[in-house]
Amino acid sequence: MSFVTGKRKSLALSLLAASSIPLSALATPSVTSPYVVDAQNSHVQDATSEGIANLNMVLCIMNAMQPAVMVNSGDYIALIDKNKCDSKSQSSASNSTSAASGATATPDYMTAVVNSSRASNADPMIAKSWISFTEEGNPVEVFVQVSATRSPTDAPPYGQFRMDYIGKAGGATKFNGFIDANGADVSYFETGPNSSDNALAMRASSATAGSGTMMVPDFSTNPATSSTFNFAYDSSETAFPAGVFRRSDGTNDVCFDRSVANAQKSVWRFGTYNANDGARVDQANPGFPITVAYNGNSYYGYAGYWGINFQGLDLNSIADGILAGAVVADQRPGNSTTYRLAKNSGKLTKWTQHQQTLAAMDGIPFTFYGDLTGQTGNNTISGFGNWQMQWNNSSSTFSVTGKQTCGNKGCVLSSISPTATVTGVMLNGLPIAGWSDSFGGNINIPPTGSAHTGTDAVNYYSQSAVIPGDVNAPSALYCLSNCPTAASLVNFATNNGNVTPFDSTTAQQWGWGSTSVTYSFDATGLKETSAPMVISNANLLTGQFQGGIMTGRLFPAPLPTTGCPSGGAVCEPGNPATYYTWQTGANQWNQTTWLTRIGDSSVVSFDPPQNISYTVPTGAAYGSWSGKAIQLQFNGFGNLNGIPGYCVSPIDNSQVDCGATGARYVPEFSLPDGATMTLMDGGTSTPLIVKALDAELRLSKVACGLTALPPPGTTVTLPTAADVHDPSNSVDSDYIGTKPAVASAPQVIDGVVQ
Repeated sequence: MSFVTGKRKSLALSLLAASSIPLSALATPSVTSPYVVDAQNSHVQDATSEGIANLNMVLCIMNAMQPAVMVNSGDYIALIDKNKCDSKSQSSASNSTSAASGATATPDYMTAVVNSSRASNADPMIAKSWISFTEEGNPVEVFVQVSATRSPTDAPPYGQFRMDYIGKAGGATKFNGFIDANGADVSYFETGPNSSDNALAMRASSATAGSGTMMVPDFSTNPATSSTFNFAYDSSETAFPAGVFRRSDGTNDVCFDRSVANAQKSVWRFGTYNANDGARVDQANPGFPITVAYNGNSYYGYAGYWGINFQGLDLNSIADGILAGAVVADQRPGNSTTYRLAKNSGKLTKWTQHQQTLAAMDGIPFTFYGDLTGQTGNNTISGFGNWQMQWNNSSSTFSVTGKQTCGNKGCVLSSISPTATVTGVMLNGLPIAGWSDSFGGNINIPPTGSAHTGTDAVNYYSQSAVIPGDVNAPSALYCLSNCPTAASLVNFATNNGNVTPFDSTTAQQWGWGSTSVTYSFDATGLKETSAPMVISNANLLTGQFQGGIMTGRLFPAPLPTTGCPSGGAVCEPGNPATYYTWQTGANQWNQTTWLTRIGDSSVVSFDPPQNISYTVPTGAAYGSWSGKAIQLQFNGFGNLNGIPGYCVSPIDNSQVDCGATGARYVPEFSLPDGATMTLMDGGTSTPLIVKALDAELRLSKVACGLTALPPPGTTVTLPTAADVHDPSNSVDSDYIGTKPAVASAPQVIDGVVQ
């Protein structure tokens, strides 16, 4: 579990690149505008970064509390979004689709009560923190003490501070660790049943040179074993002006050029600004932090388009409908609005059509589920599958470039080499329903009855959530493919999730078939024969359904019974202007949660993602995407997604198949600072200028024979459990006392003092 997984304030940055790595800001607005003054953060990503991921997140979380800014301000509440300090979820190869498309989770706030004090300028800053959050549905309390004497400088490069922490659930210790920096040396250790069990020691011989060692668990073995990384870095290598970083795990001894100019860069968060004045551009109705008073307790959380969550309050334990006796309060400064909280264990999404041409999709990959038997002349590309394909406009053909497979650990896309050209006629006579990150998600290519050409239509869809009881919502919906029924969901639950949750006939129908299912939709959600179409028991949702259950396309009018392909008694409309999907599960993105204002009972609206058309610049840095038009998804300030990606090896940063062991998914290119585009919101257009806010750098591999660095890790000793403290224990010298009661609104939210 551990409450740490790595991002800003990265020690990898100090290890590999001496100090900070600036990201350029090609500013045209005023020098005092947010576009110019907003901070840009970067860290160096390396195989050793996994070993200190927990350490980096500890530092990220502490930075988000702003104890140095709030010295001698008394007890205060800080809210910290765990997701912003977690880089592992961003780069998981099994989550590559969501990473690129922006289908991200609502901010997941931890609540901290903090007291930061300093007796005088000659005394250390003492920060005490009591942090509360939930992990896998269980409440966790973390107790932290920090004593800081000096900030990081060129000498000593790591500053002087000591941080001790312990995390407990139900009174039992889950993780316990410390960070100790005494100027030139840093030690880090964490242990516990829910810990990553890491140890690190490093020593800086100067501001630009040093070495270290770390021990990390290897969970690829059963039982897990320990792996040791040794590393060294120096700027004295004449062949590389910025120096060399050397890292060995006992099998792979690899060296890297420390030059920023030669590194690969991936941006995980972009800022969006008005190109005229440099002001931040957000959605008109963005999400915001909230607190709820329920059953005598207060819980902090966040409400937005992707859902509502609260730290410590499991919404799956609450029945669907209005949460009785709960009052939700807005936590934005100067806002005193109160709300009621409502929930449904399913979610209806409306998809609205937009149109492009196949020529605009030239070379842009999309995934498509279908049967390619006899369609390519390649017997290995056969049968039903979730295939990756792309349109070649010069030859007017489709090519198969990969296949996506899903299992208990998620979905992984494996490339097909050489690619295969579709030679059969199947794709000419049927609609191609698929998914393209670069076109904003769902796409549909209507059949033409003959070979496709570049002028043929491609329909892509924007999405919006439908609240149960909405007066504009359809009262009836019709389903042909992957349609759950009251009986099939009972069978699914009875068999502990080991059978399909869909009606057995519709589970095998694609585009046309022999039967369909009719649903009703009202203030209680989606129903079939009066039975709610919901499953929220996480124990049942395993394997391919671990992320929830989603229907095929639902239509607000009865399905056609004439003009269907041979053998089809009923079929889907070929080119729907709108359609719907329903999903249900144990996760917030499978469910609908909404707020109604107590003052007038009106529903609070949150803006859905908005598509932004963008033409990728030309040049080698953009690879096969050079000059292509793509659709980015704007989900509010700091949340601009849709850049395609690929996978890299954690050993040497080379590009690898996403099915390779340990492969990391990363964006394939970065928008340049100063990139401009236009945000269309209804009839209003806003000119945007963009810059990177959070980025990673991956160093370029070089031959180790070129460096005179000594064997790394020979000058330091790893810390042990003998050095840990328990800040929650009254007999420990680092005891921080009982948690203060603070009734005031949060003073710090995500590092911003309110």
